Amino acid sequence: MTFKKRLLIIIGIPLGVCLVFAGASVFLGFNIAKLANQAGQLQGDLRFRAAAIESSALLRQDSEKAKYYSSELENLLLTQDQLIGFSSDLSMIARQNQVSVNSSLGQETVKSADEPGKIDFTIVGQGPFENFLGVLKILKNSRYFIKFKTLDFSRQDSVDFKTLLTGQVFSF
Repeated sequence: MTFKKRLLIIIGIPLGVCLVFAGASVFLGFNIAKLANQAGQLQGDLRFRAAAIESSALLRQDSEKAKYYSSELENLLLTQDQLIGFSSDLSMIARQNQVSVNSSLGQETVKSADEPGKIDFTIVGQGPFENFLGVLKILKNSRYFIKFKTLDFSRQDSVDFKTLLTGQVFSF
C-alpha cells in the first residue's frame, strides 16, 4: 500500500465516521425538537383535559346543590291548583280588615324552564286607607308570592278610599 492510500484510509475512515455521526446528530436533533414540540402540545392537551374534568366535577356538585334549592323553591311556591283559593283568601282577609273587595283572576301563564307560572289578578276595593294597608301587609306575609303592577287609591270621602290593584300571583 502506498503512503497516499494509507493516509487516505487513516484520515478518511475517521472523517467518514465523523460525518456519519454529524449527520445522525443533525437528524436526531431535528427529530428531538419535533418530539419536544409534540410533548409540549400533549402536555397542553392534558392540562386542558384536567381543567375540563375539574370543571365537570364542580358542575356536578353545583347541580346537586341546585336540585336541593329547586325542591325548596317547589315547596315555597304554590301549585296552580292551590291558587284557586287566592280569591276566597283575599275576600276573607278583606272582611277581617273591614274592606269590601271584588277580585278577578286574569290571564294564566304556564311555568317554563326559566320562569314560574303566574296568574294576573285585579282587585277593586273600598274602605279606610289604614285597613287597605292592613290587607296589603297580610298579603305580603301570606303564603302567596305576589307582584303588584299598579296600586291606585282615590279618596271617596273623609274616611273611605276606593282602590284599584293589579298584579300577578306566582305558582310552581
